Amino acid sequence: MTSKTPSYEQLLALNQQYKEQVLKLKEEVNLLRKSFLPEESYYKDRFYRITENVNDVVYRLALPEFRYEYISPQSRELFGYEPEDFYKSPLLIRRLIHPSYFRDFLAHWRGLLKGEAPEYYEIKIIKKNGEVRWMQQKNLVIRNKKGQAVAIEGIVTDITNRKLTEEALINSEAQKNAILNNLPHLAWLKDCDGKYLSVNESFSQSVGKSVEEIIGKTDYDIYPGEIAQRYRDEDLQIILTRKQFFLEEQQHDKWFESFRAPIFDTSGEVIGITGISLEISTRKQNEEEVRNYGEKLAIQNVKLKLINDELKSAKEKAEESDKLKSAFLANMSHEIRTPMNAILGFATLIRNRVLTEMKRKQYIDLINSNCRQLLHIITDIIDISKIEAGQISVYDKNFNLNKVLNELYLSYSNQIEVLNKKIRLQYTPGLSNEDSSLFTDKVRLEQILSNLLSNALKFTETGTIEFGYFVDRRRDIRFFVRDTGIGMSDEEQKVIFDRFRQVSTSYNKLYGGTGLGLSICKGLTERLGGKIWVESEYEKGSSFYFTIPYKPGIQIDYREEIDYDLEYNWKGKTILIAEDEDVNYNLLETVLSPTQARIIRAKTGIEAIERVEDDEQINLVLMDIKMPDMNGFEATRRIKDRKMDLPIIAQTAYAMSTDEENCIRSGCDDYLPKPLRIDTLLKKVDQYLRIPLKTKKEKGIKIETGIERS
Repeated sequence: MTSKTPSYEQLLALNQQYKEQVLKLKEEVNLLRKSFLPEESYYKDRFYRITENVNDVVYRLALPEFRYEYISPQSRELFGYEPEDFYKSPLLIRRLIHPSYFRDFLAHWRGLLKGEAPEYYEIKIIKKNGEVRWMQQKNLVIRNKKGQAVAIEGIVTDITNRKLTEEALINSEAQKNAILNNLPHLAWLKDCDGKYLSVNESFSQSVGKSVEEIIGKTDYDIYPGEIAQRYRDEDLQIILTRKQFFLEEQQHDKWFESFRAPIFDTSGEVIGITGISLEISTRKQNEEEVRNYGEKLAIQNVKLKLINDELKSAKEKAEESDKLKSAFLANMSHEIRTPMNAILGFATLIRNRVLTEMKRKQYIDLINSNCRQLLHIITDIIDISKIEAGQISVYDKNFNLNKVLNELYLSYSNQIEVLNKKIRLQYTPGLSNEDSSLFTDKVRLEQILSNLLSNALKFTETGTIEFGYFVDRRRDIRFFVRDTGIGMSDEEQKVIFDRFRQVSTSYNKLYGGTGLGLSICKGLTERLGGKIWVESEYEKGSSFYFTIPYKPGIQIDYREEIDYDLEYNWKGKTILIAEDEDVNYNLLETVLSPTQARIIRAKTGIEAIERVEDDEQINLVLMDIKMPDMNGFEATRRIKDRKMDLPIIAQTAYAMSTDEENCIRSGCDDYLPKPLRIDTLLKKVDQYLRIPLKTKKEKGIKIETGIERS
């Protein structure tokens, strides 16, 4: 039969088919190159060297066409087939699978594509020469951006020797189980992966599982995670060190003595771990009873000694307490009577004698100074009592820390000038003005710094006093006050923060003081969540440090600073004074009259409300808190309901930090504690009269309310 010559059209069609096949082959070659090998020949060669010099088979199978893109040359050793055999016939892999594992093999690959297969998979194969071998596969599904499987990359390792060894171990263990199951000890055998190959009946009973449920499982399947991890770590230590391991351990209410050791094959390689454990609860109980009996005897002896020591210590403390209390009362009497003597004496001189204007002003200044000293003593006594009772209140609020330090600097600079001491005062802020907003108890912080600065000023005649702060590595803010004063010995530093204590009675006579200041500093610092300490050298000076948690506040704009004059002119302004005490009203009227402001009075809270309603010309209210028929808190609330922008300044003899907070919460715009400082009163009133409250709110100038700390 002769072949028919193709027509011209047929030849063109065949030519087009061949071109399409060539293009497809080129695309496949490019895909293979891009998927596995970088373009650089260096990396190509390196990849081939790696895959060709390992004992495992490395491959990549393209999906969904089920075509091998690469399989390493070790296939001829592990499978008996050349790589080209797999390229030509990808389904050749089915011939390799042992018939008893073929169904499991298909299920594993279906699970692999679904993402449900385990990382490692063990299977039996039949090589080309008929030899049966064990293989371990590790496969990775490669997916595109849409999540579709485009290839499977894997590695196949021959584990026949290991499996045969495990089977031999299992067979040999079966012979030993008859002996081990009759022992009261817990016995077991694991492979290097931590899987149990054999356990005896005692072991299975101890964990509450049958032998069949344990074989093939790991500690993670039997014990809680923490215990299982510890056992695994101990097994790995045995495998790595190749040494035996002995341990006594407690499980729930039982004690066990465990011995574990590595198992070696004929070549000296570790192939597993064996262990045996014996319950020793009874022995431990006996040991514990003996130890407890000995401890009871020792405790009785210690108790007898402690009772004697406590009796001796109590006697010494009682004697010391009596001495301290007596010394404190005597010192307090002296500290109170000294300013009282000056106040009464100079007040008598002013009343009974005709004095020059200079002398009169001098005596009045001395009376004011001693009054402040007396007020400071009273405040210290109240504070130390509240600290001891655990009732000290802390109110956190937002404020500018650098502004506080600057005010302290100006105040103590004036004191140094008045005392005529040759001292250079300097302060070092740790943050810029923009970043120095802090959220803590401003009043208590000022109190601590003032006490430390007053102490430094008291015990320093010449030299330097430096104070400031910085933020340390622990994110605490650390304050310091350093001086070049008389300093302290090591023994004096140990008691300096104790209440009623002063470093020396000679200091007390020379410098005065109640001995409460540093004890108050310690109590307040701890209440703020920090600690305080001192570093000092005798006759060379002292450095006090304290820390509080650094809580940055909200940045406050202090641009509205007012340059106050010594004289005030409030002509055309009206001030309402809500005050029931005549003497207090007379004082306020005397202070405010030179300003040419119109002064009106209300003796009760209800009268204050009526005055505000009847008089539209009132520009500011000075509100006393304790008044008959209605207190200042309620009166303020009602006035603010009608006139929100009318400034109200509370002025009260209640001077605790909680009282300031209550005033602000009730609607007061500012707060002045009694006894009033005349200069402070005038400055605050001038501030609110110069800048209306509405304008202050628009510009963000306001009093920050605080939060009471539990």
